[in-house]
Amino acid sequence: MTVNKGLLNNSITKAITILNCFSYEKPRLRLKDISDITGINQPTAYRLLNTLKEFNFIEQHEGNYLLGRGFLKYEGIVLNSMEIRRICLPYLEELSNNLKLNVNLAVLDGNEVIYVARAETPYCMYGYFHIGMRRPIYCTALGKVLVCKSPEIIREVFKREVNRYTLHTITDEEIFVKEIEKVRLQGYAVDLEEWNNGINCIAAPLYDAAGQVIAGISISGPTSVQPLEKLMEYVPILIEYSNRLSARMGSRGGW
Repeated sequence: MTVNKGLLNNSITKAITILNCFSYEKPRLRLKDISDITGINQPTAYRLLNTLKEFNFIEQHEGNYLLGRGFLKYEGIVLNSMEIRRICLPYLEELSNNLKLNVNLAVLDGNEVIYVARAETPYCMYGYFHIGMRRPIYCTALGKVLVCKSPEIIREVFKREVNRYTLHTITDEEIFVKEIEKVRLQGYAVDLEEWNNGINCIAAPLYDAAGQVIAGISISGPTSVQPLEKLMEYVPILIEYSNRLSARMGSRGGW
């Protein structure tokens, strides 16, 4: 989307730029860090941070700034407003109950995977998960299905530095493109310890009426319980549910 910069409020733009500095990797930042990252001079950044503190969007502890609790009130509102989450959640829970496995729903946000729903089962308790969690596209099964029809996103991702999280992480663009071609042909993606050692995952895309990939659903588990052979047994039912959900989104199939 192209934005007319003449319509933007400069102070609001700078405040949002400051908020975007914070991440899971860098949840606490000093004033100098914020100024260096954003290019906003320290006096201006300090004034904006103080304004954000007044509304509990920023907190300050021992010289460090961090995102405030004011954001928490919006989490449920955002999630409840997502139609795709509302539609998919009963299907995720049904699939999770049938397989006694955790099932995830994710969408593409920029060049990253963002998890928007999860159905959990007490039979498969492992790892750390939270709604809003982000992951790279190039080392996750969900990432692979979300970009299986978006070569421009793949090119953009590999222009930047890609990290090797395990010995199995794909860091070569040519190899990843071949992997995506396979995903398009078979209708699902596999992640074999590419993001986390000891975790395997399979995912399938969800399509809308225009044949565009709008989300992905996945099943994952520890390699000790879900080796590749076992995961492959779940492919037919995963694709069945992805087709059912795609139909709910208006897809006529044949994409």
